[in-house]
Amino acid sequence: MATTTMTQTELPKEKSTLYYYLEVKDGGIVQTYPGTAFEKRRKHVPHNVEIKDMRPIRDELTLDKSGFELINHTSEEKDFIDEERIKEVYYPEIEKIIKEKTGATHVHVISHMCRRHTTADSKEDALEKKDTDFVTKNNPARFVHVDQSYRGAEQILYLNMDEEEANKRTKSRWGIINAWQPFGKPVKRDPLAFCDFRTVDENDMRTVVANLPPPGAGEYGNVSKNFAHKGKWEYSLNGEQAPRYEVTNMAHNPNQQWYYAADQTPDEAWLFKIFDSKKDG
Repeated sequence: MATTTMTQTELPKEKSTLYYYLEVKDGGIVQTYPGTAFEKRRKHVPHNVEIKDMRPIRDELTLDKSGFELINHTSEEKDFIDEERIKEVYYPEIEKIIKEKTGATHVHVISHMCRRHTTADSKEDALEKKDTDFVTKNNPARFVHVDQSYRGAEQILYLNMDEEEANKRTKSRWGIINAWQPFGKPVKRDPLAFCDFRTVDENDMRTVVANLPPPGAGEYGNVSKNFAHKGKWEYSLNGEQAPRYEVTNMAHNPNQQWYYAADQTPDEAWLFKIFDSKKDG
């Protein structure tokens, strides 16, 4: 029987509440509107989950093995305030890292978002607003999700490239990888947690359509405006066209194994897979 260090090492752990998908039969949704008051009021199913500090087994948790990896990276960008400077400085850094980690011949950075607000700030901002109103203070996502579903990954590809270029990319292995990095000081609140994809049952995946705000409408609208090409995956909101794509929410399963990095510093960054066209790693 094969064993690994990961199964033998007793890791530091914390108990935390994670928020899972509320099934449609119980009042859940199949469409959502990121960046709106509706999204802040959306109901989930809370579960008390054990989350382990991955630092003792850091080398065993990698992009190809677990779907996420903690790397050392000191960025030349420190403030993350100037949108154009982020693109000029941080984007090339991430492109270089992804190429080195994966061997990719081409990397295209889609967009970014900087979150500076607490959950309390965000909920207060949404308090007096209608469901369709945009929230200006967006907090870290507090529910279990994958940014794109399998189909959503393809939609994102075609939203960000012309059809000819996207068709070219799909003829070879391609994927979507996110980077997440704190700035200013170590993470003491709302650390990012990951579920080892080897412990995920695809039967627990739930598809939800995310309707983004029109370009420039709030922080999520800043993501929309970076889309170079809209194509057929659009919807109309108040007379303006905006992108939409599928995301994945998750139902709870006790077999899921969760990890985080205690006291993540501004010189550390997470890389994590959203999609890989090559199955099984």
